[in-house]
Amino acid sequence: MKGFLRLYMNYGLVASVLVWAAVVGMMAYRLNESPWRWAFVVLVFVGFGTIAAIFWIRKYVDRQTEASEQGSEGGRAT
Repeated sequence: MKGFLRLYMNYGLVASVLVWAAVVGMMAYRLNESPWRWAFVVLVFVGFGTIAAIFWIRKYVDRQTEASEQGSEGGRAT
């Protein structure tokens, strides 16, 4: 159960953005001759960009945390 909760917390936001992009993509598909169709397609790509930004931020925070932990270990007296 603990592993499931960790996965949900790590990827829940990504999954919700992915579901949102899929719904908007389906709406864009159904808008055959509407001038709003391309706006919806752009929103789908913005959703994918949001997912990429989420992963980039997560990677950046992990690197900062690792650097902070390594810096604090070097300053300890043993």
